[in-house]
Amino acid sequence: MESRKARGLTHLAGIVLALVCAACGGDHAKVERRNVHVYAASSLRAATEEIAKGFEAQHPELKLVLNFAASNVLAQQALAAKQADVFLSADTLQVELVAKGGLVEREAPRPWLSNQLVVVVPASSKLVELEGAKALAQEAIVHLSLGSPEAVPVGRYAKAWLEQAGAWDALKERVVPGIDVRAALAAVESGGCEAGVVYATDAEASERVRVVFRVPLSEGPKIEYSLGLLRGQAAAADARAVFERFLARPAQDVFVAHGFLVGGV
Repeated sequence: MESRKARGLTHLAGIVLALVCAACGGDHAKVERRNVHVYAASSLRAATEEIAKGFEAQHPELKLVLNFAASNVLAQQALAAKQADVFLSADTLQVELVAKGGLVEREAPRPWLSNQLVVVVPASSKLVELEGAKALAQEAIVHLSLGSPEAVPVGRYAKAWLEQAGAWDALKERVVPGIDVRAALAAVESGGCEAGVVYATDAEASERVRVVFRVPLSEGPKIEYSLGLLRGQAAAADARAVFERFLARPAQDVFVAHGFLVGGV
């Protein structure tokens, strides 16, 4: 008859083996979770994070590695590292640039998403509603925050609007350029700039600024976001699944909930 001690040792060995197997299984599961790298414009952060969370819940075998920055920076990173699998840009120029580098497999039908420019001031500012671009030339506005007008999409859009309104020459010396729209917004939130021009979606997500003017869609530049499926490092099927999720109705509903205009203007 097996002794009590022997039975105890056998039971202990079984527990140890089970723990080892569980640990190995856990490590195996982690190794098997495949990465898909998503590069997205800063203005798309909140919506992209929400969509990614929902996607991962339905596809636990995939992990979306999110990278947010100005679209022009993301394009350069995509070309240099060749790691991006899906690219969400705040304009069409950056996806076209990456396409010239031979990295774009497919693009979303255009127009995909759009936005609207607004003028914001710090929440505590005494400035009231403005009547238009030329009102930004008043003495109370010494510093005007924009995304870099020469590179960042929101900055280029803002400059185009100000030029069209005949206000750029009077304002260009007051411009404080930011590396992306979040930086442009932060400069106004902190009070470092008396006013700024950003996307409506970013302004509405902040409690530290007030919108004092909305650029009419008929008067502002055509704001057109683009979505590209890239030849990155992920398996083609995995990258395509993520790309198609951003085109699907549930994702479009998320973008709308965050204030974006689906299908452009």
